[in-house]
Amino acid sequence: MKKRGKEGTSQKTFGLALGGGSARGLSHIGVLKVLHQHKLFPNYLAGTSMGAVIAALYAAGYTPEQIQELAKTTDWHNIVDFTVPKAGLIRGQLVENKLRQLLQNKTFAELAIPLQLVAYNLTKRQQVVFSQGDVAKAVRASISIPGIFTPLRIGNDSYVDGSISNPTPFDVVQKRGADVVVAIDLFKSEKPSREQKAQRGGLFSELKKEFILAEFLNVENYLFPKRWPHFFRRIGTWGFEKLLSPARFLKRLAGKELPDIAKVMNLSIGCLMNNLAKERLQHADIALKITPSFGKLHWSDFDKVDAFVAIGEEAMRKEMKRLRELLWG
Repeated sequence: MKKRGKEGTSQKTFGLALGGGSARGLSHIGVLKVLHQHKLFPNYLAGTSMGAVIAALYAAGYTPEQIQELAKTTDWHNIVDFTVPKAGLIRGQLVENKLRQLLQNKTFAELAIPLQLVAYNLTKRQQVVFSQGDVAKAVRASISIPGIFTPLRIGNDSYVDGSISNPTPFDVVQKRGADVVVAIDLFKSEKPSREQKAQRGGLFSELKKEFILAEFLNVENYLFPKRWPHFFRRIGTWGFEKLLSPARFLKRLAGKELPDIAKVMNLSIGCLMNNLAKERLQHADIALKITPSFGKLHWSDFDKVDAFVAIGEEAMRKEMKRLRELLWG
């Protein structure tokens, strides 16, 4: 469906593709803010990984400003449920519950904008595009970073982060029939500075500490189960904590470079994503590509929401003239 422009001409439909990139995906919020300021609203939305989170909230009716506030005020410590690391560090049920609460249990049919979310079916080894049913479940599938989140089980199939097959899902909105495709490219090559290198690993350091604490408590509960009489359990846990206090344990571990499987997997997948995204975008028939420049900001800087949003705004403003030409040209 085409809209009428100010001069009476028809505005072409446009689709917006929001890709993965961990904290860099927060720049999508800035892109949406600028579009809103110019009263331009996408007819179709597609998202992968962090882009799936932003796209789902936006399609559910949240304004870019509200999404920004959610990103700043949500405490990830309260939605991280650690598990024994067989297929991932984080179970993901608390994240899904939070998403369901924010999305008000909406289905795709109840969204304000046609939305499609990309995940990867590990069982069948193929990309999956969700466009029906429970939105929160689809987002949970799309953000399941291998090694971090346990793969999501739906029926007999397991799903992981859609970025491993489609980091920037421009082709998804193309297939929906959008006249103009706008893709947000979060994979621009930039050499990290010394300061940036020194800051890396902040998120994983936090994850590691939280995981160690969780496992410490699991061991304590295993050795001294809650079914024991209170007196005996108190004596046992007191002796356990004296011999191996969490503070001393964490301090000792923090000073060493541990083989962090989650970090290794995430960095490896990130490298593959970067290469895949660059290759696909280089040969893509895309009307407009938005390329934010992140400078010293790292993909794990989730505490720098405003900085990422500002970068997204700047990148979109630079391309507004071109977008208007494409929509009304």
